[in-house]
Amino acid sequence: MSHPTLEDVAARAGVSRALVSLVMRGSPKVGKERREAVLKAARELGYRPNVMARGLAAGRTGIVGVLLGDLHEPVYAAIHDGLAAAAARRSVRVLLTTGGGRPARERAAVEQLLDLRPDGMVLAGPRIAAAEIERAAAGCPVAVVGRSLRSDRVDQVTGDDAAAVERAVARLVALGHRRVACLDAGPGSGRPARDALERAYRAAMEAAGLAPAVRPPGEPAGPWHGPGAPTAVLALGDSTGTAALAALYRAGLSVPGDVSLIVHGDPPGAAAAGVTTAAPPPRELGGLAMGALLDRIDAGTTAGGRRITVPPVVTERATTAPPRGTRG
Repeated sequence: MSHPTLEDVAARAGVSRALVSLVMRGSPKVGKERREAVLKAARELGYRPNVMARGLAAGRTGIVGVLLGDLHEPVYAAIHDGLAAAAARRSVRVLLTTGGGRPARERAAVEQLLDLRPDGMVLAGPRIAAAEIERAAAGCPVAVVGRSLRSDRVDQVTGDDAAAVERAVARLVALGHRRVACLDAGPGSGRPARDALERAYRAAMEAAGLAPAVRPPGEPAGPWHGPGAPTAVLALGDSTGTAALAALYRAGLSVPGDVSLIVHGDPPGAAAAGVTTAAPPPRELGGLAMGALLDRIDAGTTAGGRRITVPPVVTERATTAPPRGTRG
């Protein structure tokens, strides 16, 4: 079944196609009675203006394509909320797709978005090669969330992950903890990211005059009871943080009675479970990326990308407390 056209609306309302076009554009040149007749006919037929065609004719579609790295990771849902809110404030529509965390799927998704000729694109957590992002940016303005590139044409919004780790360690030290173990982010985060986070942890511990202790992801290894056991844990990464809380409970520990826990990231259900987190607010990341992109679209240029770094926030909840024996 074909979609109703301007001609169909004109025939139903008994007016010309040109007059229907004026009504759909909101022209003040049409009288109230004829306008209402056209709108009534459009409603009865289920007519909707072709936004894509109208936008292409005007040189702007009013649509921004958004690629989310992996919908199974809750951080992307929060990033999307920020993107969507910023787009809505400026009357822009969002066309959403995902790459499922796989470069080949991302590559195909980006090509599909480009085929639809959006005004611009936001890539959140992309895993495709930097050269491919550059090629996409040659066709339309592009903003990237959560990844740093050597590019002067792509807007880049990243969180300060090293600062998040430093603030988490500093908060645990301020609570009185001296034995702070670190659970690394696991293979899913990528080796460079894991190394950078671990270096930040080691530096923060050494700056506090404390001995770092990195443990593998998953089931926390090593003694968790008795003298010398950690009194606090910093878990790196969303999935590691979720696993750490469950593993600490399985080890027979109370949190924060026996051991405090801070998660670097924003694991699923963190707020509901009362987990303390240290991370840049993902909603803010999305909002800033969309804002930077729309500013550049309005300026009519694909060059001059901005670099924005979002500082972390430590959100203290029920999993952190002073070490046992030091509480008043």
